[in-house]
Amino acid sequence: MKRLLVAYDGSEQANAALDVAIALASSERAKVTACLALHFSEELGRIAAAFHYTPASAMRMLREDARAILAAAASRAAAAGMKIEIKLVDAPALDGIIACAKTARAEMIVAGSHGRSGLPRLLLGSVAEGLMRKANVPVLVVRQPAKVASRRKRSTAQR
Repeated sequence: MKRLLVAYDGSEQANAALDVAIALASSERAKVTACLALHFSEELGRIAAAFHYTPASAMRMLREDARAILAAAASRAAAAGMKIEIKLVDAPALDGIIACAKTARAEMIVAGSHGRSGLPRLLLGSVAEGLMRKANVPVLVVRQPAKVASRRKRSTAQR
């Protein structure tokens, strides 16, 4: 395997997926691309309406935030001794990640997951599940980091 793509949004799940991709890439001497797919027009409407921003200022804010998220991925990789490529795609998450994987000629997609099941997964949807169904390359799904999962189990047990 020479090219990996990580679906990256800055979340703990995405960081766990990035860490796994870096470990895989290090052992395989592969290249890693971190892709953030953000549907700007959809997000723009939400931000402008909720916070009374003008479309231009909301778009600027979205792009700055997206660049900061991807810069964090590059910094995380650099701390692990690896240089990665970063890509920002203006598309819904699932379609954007698949398109980015094709463009990067990725041989595998690595994606994080909350590990939800049942009704919460159904209501929230799952990009990781969509990738497994639609991607033309293998998809490695990395579940929620153990420290977060154990914290959730403790809070549930205390109820």
